[in-house]
Amino acid sequence: MIDIHCHILPGVDDGSRDLEESAAMARIAYEDGIRDIIVTPHFNEVYLTMADRVHRELEQLQKELDRQGIGIRLHPGNEVRVESKDFFDGHHRSGAFSRLGWGGTHVLVEQRWKGYDPDTPEIVERLLDAGITPILAHPERHYFFRENSEDLLRLIELGMWTQVSADSIVGNFGPEAQSFGRKLIQAGHAHTIATDAHNVERKPNLSAGLVVFEEIAGKQARLELEARMRSIVDRS
Repeated sequence: MIDIHCHILPGVDDGSRDLEESAAMARIAYEDGIRDIIVTPHFNEVYLTMADRVHRELEQLQKELDRQGIGIRLHPGNEVRVESKDFFDGHHRSGAFSRLGWGGTHVLVEQRWKGYDPDTPEIVERLLDAGITPILAHPERHYFFRENSEDLLRLIELGMWTQVSADSIVGNFGPEAQSFGRKLIQAGHAHTIATDAHNVERKPNLSAGLVVFEEIAGKQARLELEARMRSIVDRS
């Protein structure tokens, strides 16, 4: 299994605190059946985790996982918040943040928690025109998408993928996120499932999410979803 959203890099954001916890998270992930993790530290006004730091920390963590015999392969990435159109576009042009995987054909995009950014469709269109597929992080957790799903549907129609979190659909983020996440799966609007793990408590649990996905959407849909996630790292 492949986890495309995980805050496993130590000491860079609100995820893993140190190398010891990162290794513990990797062990949990491996036991869950995960073999590839895209590291996605926050890239926003609070945690501006630049691409060069992502690569340095990833290299150190990979060495530690290899030393401990934990069979996880790490790939670079960021979770990039749309603080504003200028924030996103400026940092994208300068290469400040990492796209997902070594091939860099996808980028994980997050909305602010306080409200939907109306410039998002324009950002999505520009990314797609440049051959980059944007993936929207955990839309089921945002109240504004639950209250007005038309904004989300417009992004999907433009070609944006979604990333629904395993914790949401198993109920760990409350009934509203669970219900909306399951509705997205039922409608065929959950393009990827990921853990968004942050520590050993909010841990990698991808297998539980995929079980729920298959119960709702069926075996063939799960195979297609897994192939979609595999395509992100196979371009590496």
